[in-house]
Amino acid sequence: MRALIALALMALPAFADPVSVTDRRGPQTFDAPPARIATLDWSITEALLDLGVTPVGVAEPRSYADWVVEPTLPEGAVDLGLRAEPNLEALAALAPDAIVSADLDPALIPALERIAPVVIFDAFDAKHDNVQAARDIFLNLGALTGKRAEAEAMLAAQDREIDAIAARLADHFRSNHPKVTAIRLNDATSVYVNGANSVPEYVLARLGFQNELPQPVNRWGITLLRVDDLAAAENGIVLTIGPDMTGAALRKTPVWSFLPFVQAGRIAEVRPVWSYGGAMSQGRMAKAFEEALMTIPPEAVAP
Repeated sequence: MRALIALALMALPAFADPVSVTDRRGPQTFDAPPARIATLDWSITEALLDLGVTPVGVAEPRSYADWVVEPTLPEGAVDLGLRAEPNLEALAALAPDAIVSADLDPALIPALERIAPVVIFDAFDAKHDNVQAARDIFLNLGALTGKRAEAEAMLAAQDREIDAIAARLADHFRSNHPKVTAIRLNDATSVYVNGANSVPEYVLARLGFQNELPQPVNRWGITLLRVDDLAAAENGIVLTIGPDMTGAALRKTPVWSFLPFVQAGRIAEVRPVWSYGGAMSQGRMAKAFEEALMTIPPEAVAP
């Protein structure tokens, strides 16, 4: 009889424990980790992939491959249209268990909630620490997917890896850390400079470098400057984060060629890494910065 009861119990469907997350609107509880998640923000897509969860639908997947690059988005995720203007019909056809995004227009939420429960995080805001927000969101996504412990372990391992990268760079520059400015090329006349509350500045600080062109705190941590404003970076290194959407146009201008860091060879290109990504993008950025900085000989920045 006991054997029969055991077999009967084994035949019953397994039920996962409820999961709770805290998003922009407060605590939300799901009866079980949602199996089919649609994402409308790249930082959320990236974070879920880091956790081993592939979204069933993703906003702008082709552009994700150009700008975010890692982790690679597997084939099969449905294209949900623009991040700020998702295709509601395609989204509804997926019948997701949850729709997850960040920094989404509140006006979209009622339409999304008619399709599935919605989880919305505030990832970037001038009033909070964007880096800490990314870590909090990652832990919440870990909780949502039943992988909170894994998320905590991944963050701890990443912190150790960033410390190791910092040590290698200190050896490379013989503990004479130059100032480093991270930028994105915009067009032939302007660039975006990363400043306070940006992921690149946080990562550079973790690696032991100060920004030679500090910028004020704002939501995204970037400031649009004229190319000739970069002349103020007289002694440090400038990193240009890919992808370079300007082609060769900017690099052929007289203004660019006369910038002090260009003339001195204190400039390096960084492979594409998403500046507005999730928590684990910080480690990927640290590795990309290491690769670029190691191309600058220490003699180029010696006092």
